[in-house]
Amino acid sequence: MNPSDLAAVAPELLLVVMGAVLVLADAFVPALRPRFGAVAGASAVAAAILRWTGPLPGAVWSGALVVDPLARFVDSYILVAVVLVAVIAGPYLARTRASYGEFYGLLLFSAVGAMVLAKADSLIVVFIGLELLSISLYVLNAFHRDSGVSLEAGWKYLVVGAFASALLLFGIALLYGATGTFSLAATARVMAERPLAGNPLILAGLALALAGFGFKLALVPFHAWAPDVYQGSPTPVTAFLSVVPKGAMLVTLARVAAAIAPQALTPRWLPLLATIAVASQVLGNLVAIAQRDVKRMLAYSGIAHMGYALVGVVAFGFDGLVGVLVYLAAYTVMNIAAFAVVSAFSESEDEPHLITDLAGQGWRRPFLSFTLALAMFSLAGIPPTVGFVAKFLVFRAAVNQGLAWLAVVGVLASFVSVFFYV
Repeated sequence: MNPSDLAAVAPELLLVVMGAVLVLADAFVPALRPRFGAVAGASAVAAAILRWTGPLPGAVWSGALVVDPLARFVDSYILVAVVLVAVIAGPYLARTRASYGEFYGLLLFSAVGAMVLAKADSLIVVFIGLELLSISLYVLNAFHRDSGVSLEAGWKYLVVGAFASALLLFGIALLYGATGTFSLAATARVMAERPLAGNPLILAGLALALAGFGFKLALVPFHAWAPDVYQGSPTPVTAFLSVVPKGAMLVTLARVAAAIAPQALTPRWLPLLATIAVASQVLGNLVAIAQRDVKRMLAYSGIAHMGYALVGVVAFGFDGLVGVLVYLAAYTVMNIAAFAVVSAFSESEDEPHLITDLAGQGWRRPFLSFTLALAMFSLAGIPPTVGFVAKFLVFRAAVNQGLAWLAVVGVLASFVSVFFYV
């Protein structure tokens, strides 16, 4: 460890310290609790400033982390989500009389996990970042202790998350057995030098790792947990859960794909990833039509959107990566906006958030209703919203790679989504 290593992770260290301060302040200075949201948001802004004004040294911590322009973008995406969730969580915490310090502290800790995960260049660090992110979210999902629905959501996410983590860890072990290294950069060199594409350990390791990623991204057929967890979790937590873990996991998936391509990825795994993307788009949109609860509808919508984003990973290359990053940024803003309005409209977290309850809100709360409508139009990909631009970039990347059929399926699935968004 040297000063440059510490400087490279200064934003993460700041968030860890401020998270601990908020947890302790909740116990020792309870009068300041209503201001904790502002402190958490300011901490995220300060961390973003550190990332954008700090150096981009590349590989640090003996190659375990990579601080590059991609990491800078993903950190910014995560920190923007933290600020937005910190804003919408205040009324919820006041309404439920929950612990401010614990909530915002866990929010910052989970953000650190996502930031570590997104810049990991070691499979072990991938697992560590994922666990830091997930453990914080397990507690946040069950944060409404007086609600049986919230506790059930926490338990479901814990069980599914533990299973997904186990699959990923087994996959990492098999990949290490085949390549002799945990480093993604070293794995890329080994894959280029040795014909390992058909190695059974490589195939089994990738299959297990893909299953672990699939669970965390709520991709078909690993999606069954998402509707119940989204519905039962506190709405601000659902907003965070719907964007940050998925964004970090998608970027990590892209890094892993870059390390093993083209020898192992192209002939076997791209068709499988394309099939998962199509299945997620089709099933997510079709099942969302039948939902009556807004949060369940947004859960199935999220499944479809991860299918769209996965198209950018399948397209592979610079255009695909740009499409994924723009998609993540757009999805974050519009999805958190939708959940923020749902939270504002809700009088109780224990009651269903029925779509029919939105009737007449346009007259009573015109600004919030306009915000929700704009978010829904953007999620549907209707021009000229940012959601349309994001989908266009992803589909264009697919067409440029000779995968026009993927773009056609995505466009048709987007047409289907109009039925429940609008």
